[in-house]
Amino acid sequence: MHNNLTIIIAAVTLFSWVPTAIADQYTNTKDLLVQAIDAPDGRAQGEIVGPIEDKFRETTKSSAPVIAEVTTLKSFKQEGCKRLNLKLSQANVPTKDGGMTEFAVNYGINLCRDGSPPTEGMDLEQIGKALMR
Repeated sequence: MHNNLTIIIAAVTLFSWVPTAIADQYTNTKDLLVQAIDAPDGRAQGEIVGPIEDKFRETTKSSAPVIAEVTTLKSFKQEGCKRLNLKLSQANVPTKDGGMTEFAVNYGINLCRDGSPPTEGMDLEQIGKALMR
């Protein structure tokens, strides 16, 4: 029994020295979206800080971090252009009945690396006519 306790204490001590992974922090989601476009697995993740975080905390009454997760849903033929899903989430959000839940918002975005939307599927002639009115 004593040997098992010694092994457990040694393991706990060892793991307490391993640094915890801290997510990169971002004041906006643009850099995460571009990272996902360029990532081999089409994903990017980080903690949102600053005004967006402040608005979440004010709205949700939770002090938990705001996490952004970007996943690629589709690649367009146009180089560097993808359909992305941006999920902003926050844990420990109080509910009306006194419990806690996760709050999450998902956005679908068609985006190219340069910040423009992909032209695939757009009727450029119709767009031109609408702009000339």
